[in-house]
Amino acid sequence: MPHRNNATPLPLIVTLNCIEDCSLELDSLSGVAAVEHIPLSRLSDGKIESAAAVLLHSLAYLPRAAQRRLRSYHLILCLGSADRTVDSSLAADLGLRLVHVDTSRAEEIADTVMALFLGLLRRTHLLSRHALSASGWLGSVQPLCRGMRRCRGLVLGIVGRSASARALATRSLAFKMSVLYFDVHSGGGLSFLLKKIEL
Repeated sequence: MPHRNNATPLPLIVTLNCIEDCSLELDSLSGVAAVEHIPLSRLSDGKIESAAAVLLHSLAYLPRAAQRRLRSYHLILCLGSADRTVDSSLAADLGLRLVHVDTSRAEEIADTVMALFLGLLRRTHLLSRHALSASGWLGSVQPLCRGMRRCRGLVLGIVGRSASARALATRSLAFKMSVLYFDVHSGGGLSFLLKKIEL
């Protein structure tokens, strides 16, 4: 992997009206991009204009003084807008590139993760690989067809406490599983906080 030239500054990602504590983003994007929260009281610092990307909750709820500082070369990520149509229309009027990060798909995400998890327990990936191999079904497939392992008593580890994480935890209740949450925001940064739900 090529190393970045130290003389070239990292692209700046600015958060407006959201994510005041950027420590997780800074750790994740270390060496790739700089992340900084700009409060509305510091709009005149010139940081917004020099940013490559801007994160915000809703363009419509952003004060006009902040809207006027956004430029057409910015990639604007809208996190969980209440009215996507209004934000998209306003972005078009201002000549901005706006991308909505869809946060309303928690149920679909939980369904997909649970389906993948159950597929692993049923060993469907091994059966598929065996079927596609050169030997096809002529090989010994009986060891792979042992059925599904019981879910009761298994522990499901979930990182974060987002809506999709909570929906996944709810689905695991039907299978009598225990849930462990890893909360990255607890105790001053990336410390371990395990919260066990007794079922």
